[in-house]
Amino acid sequence: MKKVLVVFNPVSGKKVARDLPALIKRELKSLGYEWTWFNTVKADRQPLEQFLDEKFHRVVVVGGDGTVAEVASFIIRNSLKTPLLIIPQGSGNLLARALFLPLLSVKKALRFGLKTKAIEFDTLFVNGKYYGLLGAGIGYDTFVMKETSRSARRRFGIFAYIFVAIKNLLIYRAKPYRVTVDGERHYVLAKSIVVFNMLPLLDWKVTNLLADRVLPNDGKLNVYVLDSKMRLKSYCGKEVVIKSKKARRFEIDGDVFKGTTMSVKVLPKAIKIVSAKTFKK
Repeated sequence: MKKVLVVFNPVSGKKVARDLPALIKRELKSLGYEWTWFNTVKADRQPLEQFLDEKFHRVVVVGGDGTVAEVASFIIRNSLKTPLLIIPQGSGNLLARALFLPLLSVKKALRFGLKTKAIEFDTLFVNGKYYGLLGAGIGYDTFVMKETSRSARRRFGIFAYIFVAIKNLLIYRAKPYRVTVDGERHYVLAKSIVVFNMLPLLDWKVTNLLADRVLPNDGKLNVYVLDSKMRLKSYCGKEVVIKSKKARRFEIDGDVFKGTTMSVKVLPKAIKIVSAKTFKK
Protein backbone atom coordinates (compact mmCIF):
# COMPACT_ATOMS: atom_id res chain seq x y z
CA MET A 1 0.00 0.00 0.00
CA LYS A 2 1.33 3.46 -0.91
CA LYS A 3 2.04 5.91 1.88
CA VAL A 4 2.05 9.71 2.03
CA LEU A 5 3.42 12.24 4.49
CA VAL A 6 0.79 14.87 5.37
CA VAL A 7 2.11 18.17 6.72
CA PHE A 8 -0.92 20.00 8.12
CA ASN A 9 -1.00 23.61 9.32
CA PRO A 10 -3.91 23.90 11.78
CA VAL A 11 -3.74 27.73 11.81
CA SER A 12 -3.47 28.53 8.09
CA GLY A 13 -4.97 31.65 6.50
CA LYS A 14 -8.36 30.11 5.79
CA LYS A 15 -10.86 29.36 8.49
CA VAL A 16 -10.10 25.66 8.30
CA ALA A 17 -13.03 23.38 8.96
CA ARG A 18 -12.68 21.46 12.21
CA ASP A 19 -13.24 18.15 10.44
CA LEU A 20 -10.69 18.78 7.67
CA PRO A 21 -8.11 16.30 9.05
CA ALA A 22 -10.84 13.64 9.29
CA LEU A 23 -11.97 14.43 5.74
CA ILE A 24 -8.42 14.07 4.39
CA LYS A 25 -7.87 10.80 6.24
CA ARG A 26 -11.17 9.35 4.99
CA GLU A 27 -10.28 10.33 1.43
CA LEU A 28 -6.80 8.81 1.67
CA LYS A 29 -8.23 5.61 3.08
CA SER A 30 -10.84 5.38 0.31
CA LEU A 31 -8.07 5.78 -2.28
CA GLY A 32 -6.01 3.01 -0.69
CA TYR A 33 -3.29 5.13 0.94
CA GLU A 34 -1.63 4.97 4.33
CA TRP A 35 -0.32 8.17 5.89
CA THR A 36 2.02 9.68 8.43
CA TRP A 37 0.48 12.85 9.89
CA PHE A 38 2.45 15.88 11.09
CA ASN A 39 0.90 19.05 12.52
CA THR A 40 3.12 22.12 12.12
CA VAL A 41 4.46 23.77 15.27
CA LYS A 42 5.71 27.23 16.21
CA ALA A 43 9.38 27.05 15.27
CA ASP A 44 11.96 28.72 13.02
CA ARG A 45 12.16 25.45 11.08
CA GLN A 46 9.70 22.58 11.12
CA PRO A 47 11.31 19.34 12.48
CA LEU A 48 10.71 17.35 9.30
CA GLU A 49 14.13 15.66 9.25
CA GLN A 50 12.62 12.91 11.42
CA PHE A 51 10.92 11.57 8.27
CA LEU A 52 14.04 11.33 6.09
CA ASP A 53 14.40 7.58 6.55
CA GLU A 54 10.84 6.85 5.42
CA LYS A 55 9.71 6.45 1.81
CA PHE A 56 6.58 8.28 0.65
CA HIS A 57 4.61 8.42 -2.59
CA ARG A 58 3.84 12.12 -2.01
CA VAL A 59 4.49 14.83 0.54
CA VAL A 60 1.06 16.41 0.99
CA VAL A 61 1.18 19.94 2.39
CA VAL A 62 -2.08 21.41 3.70
CA GLY A 63 -1.74 25.12 4.40
CA GLY A 64 -0.84 28.49 2.94
CA ASP A 65 2.13 29.81 1.02
CA GLY A 66 4.35 29.94 4.11
CA THR A 67 3.76 26.29 4.94
CA VAL A 68 4.30 25.28 1.32
CA ALA A 69 7.58 27.21 1.22
CA GLU A 70 8.78 25.54 4.41
CA VAL A 71 8.05 22.03 3.15
CA ALA A 72 9.49 22.76 -0.30
CA SER A 73 12.70 24.04 1.31
CA PHE A 74 12.93 20.80 3.30
CA ILE A 75 12.60 18.74 0.10
CA ILE A 76 15.17 20.81 -1.83
CA ARG A 77 17.63 21.06 1.07
CA ASN A 78 17.71 17.28 1.42
CA SER A 79 17.66 16.55 -2.35
CA LEU A 80 14.52 14.44 -2.02
CA LYS A 81 12.82 13.01 -5.11
CA THR A 82 9.40 12.71 -3.46
CA PRO A 83 6.86 14.91 -5.28
CA LEU A 84 5.11 17.75 -3.46
CA LEU A 85 1.30 17.82 -3.47
CA ILE A 86 -0.31 21.12 -2.43
CA ILE A 87 -3.73 21.35 -0.77
CA PRO A 88 -4.15 25.17 -0.63
CA GLN A 89 -5.59 26.48 2.63
CA GLY A 90 -3.98 29.93 2.91
CA SER A 91 -5.12 33.49 2.30
CA GLY A 92 -3.15 34.00 -0.91
CA ASN A 93 -2.28 30.54 -2.26
CA LEU A 94 -0.06 32.15 -4.89
CA LEU A 95 1.83 28.99 -5.82
CA ALA A 96 -1.35 26.92 -6.07
CA ARG A 97 -2.84 29.59 -8.34
CA ALA A 98 0.29 29.63 -10.51
CA LEU A 99 0.01 25.85 -10.89
CA PHE A 100 -3.75 26.05 -11.60
CA LEU A 101 -4.51 23.64 -8.76
CA PRO A 102 -8.03 23.17 -7.31
CA LEU A 103 -8.55 25.90 -4.70
CA LEU A 104 -12.01 25.25 -3.31
CA SER A 105 -12.34 21.48 -3.00
CA VAL A 106 -9.95 19.54 -0.77
CA LYS A 107 -11.23 16.24 -2.14
CA LYS A 108 -10.66 17.35 -5.72
CA ALA A 109 -7.18 18.68 -4.94
CA LEU A 110 -6.21 15.47 -3.16
CA ARG A 111 -7.56 13.11 -5.82
CA PHE A 112 -5.98 15.16 -8.60
CA GLY A 113 -2.64 15.32 -6.82
CA LEU A 114 -2.41 11.60 -6.12
CA LYS A 115 -3.13 10.51 -9.69
CA THR A 116 -1.29 13.24 -11.63
CA LYS A 117 2.36 12.94 -12.57
CA ALA A 118 4.60 15.55 -10.95
CA ILE A 119 6.70 18.01 -12.96
CA GLU A 120 10.31 19.02 -12.28
CA PHE A 121 10.63 22.72 -11.39
CA ASP A 122 13.54 25.11 -11.07
CA THR A 123 13.97 26.89 -7.75
CA LEU A 124 15.60 30.06 -6.49
CA PHE A 125 18.57 29.89 -4.14
CA VAL A 126 18.91 33.21 -2.34
CA ASN A 127 21.92 34.46 -0.38
CA GLY A 128 23.25 30.93 -0.10
CA LYS A 129 20.61 29.77 2.38
CA TYR A 130 17.02 30.50 1.32
CA TYR A 131 14.90 28.75 -1.31
CA GLY A 132 12.02 30.11 -3.35
CA LEU A 133 9.62 28.80 -6.00
CA LEU A 134 7.83 31.90 -7.27
CA GLY A 135 10.21 34.82 -6.99
CA ALA A 136 12.24 37.22 -4.91
CA GLY A 137 11.98 40.98 -4.87
CA ILE A 138 13.18 44.20 -3.32
CA GLY A 139 11.43 47.54 -3.12
CA TYR A 140 7.73 48.05 -3.61
CA ASP A 141 6.65 44.41 -3.60
CA THR A 142 8.28 43.97 -0.18
CA PHE A 143 6.58 47.15 1.04
CA VAL A 144 3.21 45.68 0.01
CA MET A 145 3.96 42.43 1.86
CA LYS A 146 4.78 44.33 5.05
CA GLU A 147 1.87 46.79 4.83
CA THR A 148 -0.85 44.20 4.23
CA SER A 149 -2.13 43.22 7.65
CA ARG A 150 -2.75 39.62 8.66
CA SER A 151 -6.39 40.40 9.41
CA ALA A 152 -6.87 41.87 5.92
CA ARG A 153 -5.22 38.81 4.37
CA ARG A 154 -7.52 36.50 6.28
CA ARG A 155 -10.60 38.51 5.36
CA PHE A 156 -9.92 39.44 1.73
CA GLY A 157 -7.23 36.98 0.61
CA ILE A 158 -5.25 37.99 -2.48
CA PHE A 159 -7.34 41.16 -2.89
CA ALA A 160 -5.86 42.60 0.31
CA TYR A 161 -2.43 42.72 -1.38
CA ILE A 162 -3.89 44.22 -4.56
CA PHE A 163 -5.62 47.02 -2.61
CA VAL A 164 -2.42 48.00 -0.78
CA ALA A 165 -0.41 47.83 -4.02
CA ILE A 166 -2.75 50.16 -5.95
CA LYS A 167 -3.15 52.58 -3.05
CA ASN A 168 0.56 53.26 -2.56
CA LEU A 169 2.25 52.76 -5.93
CA LEU A 170 2.46 56.40 -7.06
CA ILE A 171 3.71 57.76 -3.72
CA TYR A 172 6.36 55.08 -3.13
CA ARG A 173 9.81 56.52 -3.83
CA ALA A 174 12.32 54.86 -6.14
CA LYS A 175 15.73 53.91 -4.72
CA PRO A 176 19.17 53.30 -6.28
CA TYR A 177 20.38 49.75 -6.86
CA ARG A 178 23.13 47.94 -8.68
CA VAL A 179 21.76 44.95 -10.56
CA THR A 180 24.23 42.37 -11.90
CA VAL A 181 22.87 39.71 -14.26
CA ASP A 182 25.34 36.97 -15.23
CA GLY A 183 28.22 39.37 -14.59
CA GLU A 184 26.76 42.36 -16.47
CA ARG A 185 26.14 45.40 -14.25
CA HIS A 186 23.20 47.80 -14.48
CA TYR A 187 22.69 50.87 -12.28
CA VAL A 188 19.00 51.65 -11.77
CA LEU A 189 16.73 53.99 -9.85
CA ALA A 190 13.84 51.65 -9.18
CA LYS A 191 10.58 51.40 -7.32
CA SER A 192 10.71 47.63 -7.47
CA ILE A 193 12.96 44.84 -8.72
CA VAL A 194 11.54 41.33 -8.95
CA VAL A 195 13.31 38.11 -9.93
CA PHE A 196 10.72 35.61 -11.16
CA ASN A 197 10.90 31.85 -11.47
CA MET A 198 7.20 31.73 -12.37
CA LEU A 199 4.39 34.29 -12.44
CA PRO A 200 2.13 33.86 -9.42
CA LEU A 201 -1.14 35.04 -10.96
CA LEU A 202 -1.02 35.29 -14.74
CA ASP A 203 -1.15 32.59 -17.40
CA TRP A 204 2.25 32.30 -19.06
CA LYS A 205 0.70 33.43 -22.37
CA VAL A 206 0.35 36.91 -20.88
CA THR A 207 4.14 37.08 -20.77
CA ASN A 208 4.10 37.45 -24.55
CA LEU A 209 3.76 41.11 -23.64
CA LEU A 210 7.07 40.89 -21.79
CA ALA A 211 10.59 40.50 -23.15
CA ASP A 212 10.83 36.82 -22.22
CA ARG A 213 8.33 34.18 -21.21
CA VAL A 214 8.49 33.33 -17.53
CA LEU A 215 8.74 29.55 -17.27
CA PRO A 216 9.65 27.64 -14.09
CA ASN A 217 11.48 24.86 -15.95
CA ASP A 218 13.75 26.69 -18.42
CA GLY A 219 16.82 27.06 -16.19
CA LYS A 220 16.57 30.87 -16.30
CA LEU A 221 15.57 33.77 -14.06
CA ASN A 222 13.47 36.66 -15.35
CA VAL A 223 14.28 40.05 -13.83
CA TYR A 224 11.87 42.98 -14.05
CA VAL A 225 12.76 46.50 -12.95
CA LEU A 226 10.08 49.17 -12.47
CA ASP A 227 12.02 52.44 -12.65
CA SER A 228 11.27 55.87 -11.20
CA LYS A 229 9.32 56.88 -14.34
CA MET A 230 7.15 53.75 -14.16
CA ARG A 231 8.93 52.13 -17.11
CA LEU A 232 9.51 48.38 -17.11
CA LYS A 233 12.95 47.02 -17.94
CA SER A 234 13.73 43.33 -18.18
CA TYR A 235 16.77 41.05 -18.01
CA CYS A 236 17.27 37.31 -18.15
CA GLY A 237 20.01 35.12 -16.70
CA LYS A 238 21.04 32.36 -14.33
CA GLU A 239 22.49 34.48 -11.52
CA VAL A 240 21.27 37.87 -10.30
CA VAL A 241 22.83 40.06 -7.61
CA ILE A 242 21.02 43.18 -6.38
CA LYS A 243 22.96 45.55 -4.13
CA SER A 244 21.95 48.63 -2.16
CA LYS A 245 24.13 50.96 -0.10
CA LYS A 246 21.60 50.83 2.72
CA ALA A 247 20.13 47.66 4.21
CA ARG A 248 16.66 47.17 2.76
CA ARG A 249 13.92 44.64 3.12
CA PHE A 250 13.55 41.98 0.44
CA GLU A 251 11.10 39.12 0.08
CA ILE A 252 11.24 35.52 -1.08
CA ASP A 253 7.86 34.00 -1.88
CA GLY A 254 6.32 36.49 0.56
CA ASP A 255 8.73 35.96 3.48
CA VAL A 256 10.53 39.20 4.33
CA PHE A 257 14.23 39.58 5.20
CA LYS A 258 16.66 42.51 5.39
CA GLY A 259 20.14 43.19 4.03
CA THR A 260 22.24 45.16 1.55
CA THR A 261 22.50 42.27 -0.93
CA MET A 262 20.03 39.91 -2.52
CA SER A 263 21.90 37.24 -4.50
CA VAL A 264 19.73 34.84 -6.51
CA LYS A 265 20.81 31.71 -8.38
CA VAL A 266 18.63 29.27 -10.29
CA LEU A 267 18.73 25.60 -9.30
CA PRO A 268 17.46 23.72 -12.37
CA LYS A 269 14.90 20.94 -11.80
CA ALA A 270 15.45 20.91 -8.04
CA ILE A 271 11.97 19.78 -6.98
CA LYS A 272 9.02 17.77 -8.28
CA ILE A 273 5.57 19.32 -7.80
CA VAL A 274 2.12 18.19 -8.90
CA SER A 275 0.78 20.80 -11.32
CA ALA A 276 -2.26 21.20 -13.54
CA LYS A 277 -0.08 23.16 -15.99
CA THR A 278 2.75 21.68 -17.99
CA PHE A 279 4.61 24.97 -18.67
CA LYS A 280 5.78 23.93 -22.12
CA LYS A 281 8.31 26.18 -23.83
